[in-house]
Amino acid sequence: MSTERIGLRPRPAAEAIDLGLKLARASWPRLVTVAALAQLPLLALAGIVFLWQPALALLVLLWFQPTVDRPLLHILSRELLGQRIRLRQLIRERQQWWTGMHLASVSLYRFHPARSFTLPIWQLERPTGSARRARTRSLNHGAGGGGVLLSLMASVFELTLIIGLFGLFGWLLPPSTWEGLNAPGWIGPGGIADELWAALILAYAVSAVLVEPFYVGGGFGLYLNQRCRLECWDLEPALRRLADRAAGHKQDQAA
Repeated sequence: MSTERIGLRPRPAAEAIDLGLKLARASWPRLVTVAALAQLPLLALAGIVFLWQPALALLVLLWFQPTVDRPLLHILSRELLGQRIRLRQLIRERQQWWTGMHLASVSLYRFHPARSFTLPIWQLERPTGSARRARTRSLNHGAGGGGVLLSLMASVFELTLIIGLFGLFGWLLPPSTWEGLNAPGWIGPGGIADELWAALILAYAVSAVLVEPFYVGGGFGLYLNQRCRLECWDLEPALRRLADRAAGHKQDQAA
């Protein structure tokens, strides 16, 4: 693995998250596009459930959100190696990111407090059974708190975006439009109207598309930092520089 590209070295958790955010920001347009495309099947499923139970449709969209994270991590991991991956190639390689504890990530471990940090272990390394549990414990040592904090930050940003979207449309749309949508009556004695559930579903989908690339990137940064800290990845570029310097010194002496 080429570590020269991002200068891998042991970092504090906050700095490791920042490194992951920078990786996501460098590929942001492509990540957002893939996140939006991956969100479409979930929106279709939520739309079907909405016809039966609007509140459950929002839960469906929220519950299966880890599925969106997987192609994003695949892109980030490949681009770390200097391999620019296109949409067609991403689809061809779907077996590489679709498997690897996928079912568990949307069931037993759906609300894992540090799921963006553990996802690279499950998806990229693919250990199984006791080896997976031991590997997760090993990498979690000293970094689990950073993963939990990242999940909390992502939730706060998503909530802020949802509130902001409601405020933006409330400010931009004329009062006559809101009256036509019967917005004042969305919450009443009969409970929450279907229109409000639909607005919440769309607002959450938009916020997830914008936040998930950075959430996955931050978790990937924590994962890289732990591997660097525990497995000394930073020695590779340092030793390479020493070897180049020694070779250059020998050439000077020969001249």
